[in-house]
Amino acid sequence: MKLTEQDINIRYIVDGVEKRAIGPENEDFSLDLVQKDERTTITLHAKKPIKLVTSSFEVPYTYEEGDQLYINGYQSWTETREYELSEYLRDIKKSVPAIIRNRYHLENYGDAWFMDYQKDNFHSFTFAYRRHRDGETHFIGSLNEENAFLIIHYKKEENVLSIRSDCEYKEVEDDFCLYDFVEYTGEMMDTAGQYFAHYGVCEAPPISGYTSWYLHYQNINEEKMRKALDGVDSDCFDLFQIDDGYETFVGDWMDIDKKKFPNGLKPLVDEIHGKGLKAGIWLAPFVCEKKSRLYKEHPDWLYHESGKPVFAGCNWSGDVTLDLRLPEVQDYIRKCLNFYMDMGFDFFKLDFLYAAALIHEGRGMTRAEIMRRSMKGLREILGDKMILGCGVPLSSAFNLVDYCRIGPDVSNSYDDSFIMRKLHRERVSTKVTMQNTIFRSIMDGTVFRCDPDVYVLRDSDTNLSGEERRALTIINHLCGSVYMTSDNNASYQYETHSVMKEAHAVQNAKITDILKIGTDIKIEFEIDGKTHVITFPVDLVQIDEDIKTY
Repeated sequence: MKLTEQDINIRYIVDGVEKRAIGPENEDFSLDLVQKDERTTITLHAKKPIKLVTSSFEVPYTYEEGDQLYINGYQSWTETREYELSEYLRDIKKSVPAIIRNRYHLENYGDAWFMDYQKDNFHSFTFAYRRHRDGETHFIGSLNEENAFLIIHYKKEENVLSIRSDCEYKEVEDDFCLYDFVEYTGEMMDTAGQYFAHYGVCEAPPISGYTSWYLHYQNINEEKMRKALDGVDSDCFDLFQIDDGYETFVGDWMDIDKKKFPNGLKPLVDEIHGKGLKAGIWLAPFVCEKKSRLYKEHPDWLYHESGKPVFAGCNWSGDVTLDLRLPEVQDYIRKCLNFYMDMGFDFFKLDFLYAAALIHEGRGMTRAEIMRRSMKGLREILGDKMILGCGVPLSSAFNLVDYCRIGPDVSNSYDDSFIMRKLHRERVSTKVTMQNTIFRSIMDGTVFRCDPDVYVLRDSDTNLSGEERRALTIINHLCGSVYMTSDNNASYQYETHSVMKEAHAVQNAKITDILKIGTDIKIEFEIDGKTHVITFPVDLVQIDEDIKTY
């Protein structure tokens, strides 16, 4: 796209007065636009202190029948896939009554608390593409995520492409990069590859293992963990991860539940290591629940707006955002993480990280800046320990975590109940997470290794059908690099081993194309120079029989 400074709209506050301006220069600021080859950079030079509200520009854009739009969701759990022009993004403000939304803080899981949804307007974070019906793709990707999230709006009814810098709350006294993005045209996988090449290659290896969550959830104890560890085939797994339920309350991370784990966690860590496995632990370092001691003893550590604590959601007894700006909170998070490092844990699954971006009053930073700073803080504390980021705006985790969740939690049923399907775009759903796993696989091995969540092959304690379990397992191994389960894999029967053989056959395949056709998703990939295709019917789960030929 060809731009001039005159195309850039900016809203800002100076000397307490809100102003609207169009570049390139006025008494408050000037803009510097550089376009070279595929890259566009726009920098704002402040002549006096100003507070940014928003910045955007629009260019004409023609949409044609048969186009597909790739819409990358706000955080790990947000639905992400190719959309047809006739579809739209579900707006929780219209699908769920305000009394329910507010009671359960549903808008805070995703972007609904700060984004204006419009039925004829798709919006995508960080990167997006339009695939023309002839296959040619126009890909846009941000290189400026440390400063401001890039939000790409496809306004199909207006035949407009709108690009927005999420610069809200930024206080600028000198220079600030509003935009830095690239555009590529060509085959989808080629354009995505060109974009992610800017971020390099992830050095972390693929990893497989056991996690306690999807069988026991919070109902874990020492006996169950030992039994699970006994049932793990260490020749197949690298990791044994203890998930939520070991702590007394979320936020009280150094209070191990003595009724569940009378000997603490250290003996289990030693047993895990004795079996030749890495020891993993789950934490949600940026939140605490209302029942926690932290919530009661340190109300000043909670992030407040209008005198009330800000909730990140309705999990547990209600999860509240910690005020990460406070040195005391930062010190507490450091102590908690060191507590588990001293026990010998090698792998840290860090969850509900999007809570950091809920902090905005008086911070002087954009959402992207506070998220990135918070993620850098975690990496600094944990050093060379393995980190799996979860519930995080993906670009905030680029090159800072080894592994990252790319979809919502797998559900005990394929797509949950009708009522649950009306909720936020971050809801628990096996169907949605499988789609995310496929469409976000374009990142795998670049900015991080993609975690598609667990596969389920056991035939008890689940409502997933045999075909659904098989499809989930194969897609996870084809499109991701983290192969986790809550199954006792040592007890697998012949049929289960057969599915694992199919999954392992595609584990190192090279994906060459992904395309949504109606309710089907076609995945094209190569193994040893030979091209294969899997067709995944989203609403009637069964994987093409051709998969069995490997």
